[in-house]
Amino acid sequence: MEWHQIENAAAVAHTRNFTRAAKKQAISQPALSRSIMKLEEELGAPLFLRGKKEVQLTQAGVIFVQKAQQALQLMKEAKEDIQEIVSPDKGHVSIAFLPTFGPHVLPNLIAEYKRIYPNVTFQLSQGAGEVNMKKVQEEEADLCITAPPYKRHDIEWTVVREEQLYITVPASHPFAKRPYLSFREAAAEPFVTFKKGFGLRFMFDEMCEKLGIEPQITFEGEEVPTIAGFVAAGLGLCVLPKKPEIAHEPLAFIEISDYSLVRKIAIGVKKRGALSPAARQFKTFAEKYLQQNHGGQV
Repeated sequence: MEWHQIENAAAVAHTRNFTRAAKKQAISQPALSRSIMKLEEELGAPLFLRGKKEVQLTQAGVIFVQKAQQALQLMKEAKEDIQEIVSPDKGHVSIAFLPTFGPHVLPNLIAEYKRIYPNVTFQLSQGAGEVNMKKVQEEEADLCITAPPYKRHDIEWTVVREEQLYITVPASHPFAKRPYLSFREAAAEPFVTFKKGFGLRFMFDEMCEKLGIEPQITFEGEEVPTIAGFVAAGLGLCVLPKKPEIAHEPLAFIEISDYSLVRKIAIGVKKRGALSPAARQFKTFAEKYLQQNHGGQV
């Protein structure tokens, strides 16, 4: 049984006439008749009662055409679904990102992208850097936007931005007026920081290890505003980037004098994964946007 035979049978059932069905299928009437006869031979039952002006479905024909129409509808839906996948202007993109990118980065980036490509849909999830990276590795997300770009053999990273990290203190703290401060001196104070698994915590722990320092940690959080709130309340110092969502907090950001602490923002995709056209186009757009557009400040 061939697909064109199914289409031909459905056309005959719809038009109730071989000549009209042949015209609809853009083939000759004899070719259509041979196609139907060959199909009936294969099925072992006639599908149509041929009349002079109109054909009628046999009992077998009713059953076959009903199933044929279902198959045709499924194939139509399959073609539409595939077009959604292969079209970069439609399709679906899944992104895993850090909570620090939620208030401004992702909303601004996606809003700008949907202004140009309104038919693309998104699935978003936020979490610690290692969690986001694992989602890409397990193909639960097309890409992740995270920091720092962890060294993994199966992830390909594109660095899109670098940002300075600072020792962050309450505005009323004795350190607040100083332009520079060594981390060794700051480490005598208690610290609040992110939970393990977050990129900022990874960088904080790496700095402590390289400097041979074990600061007292009084609180571990998951979001920049919460961490900043604890710092502003005088419950500890922290290492943070300057973020728009904490600009209202009475904080001072002091450059670290004894360690270069720069956070690299990167987009990660699976090396051997096949991105859909929509995801591939979004990745290219996101790279350019985050590299050039200050409105996408991270």
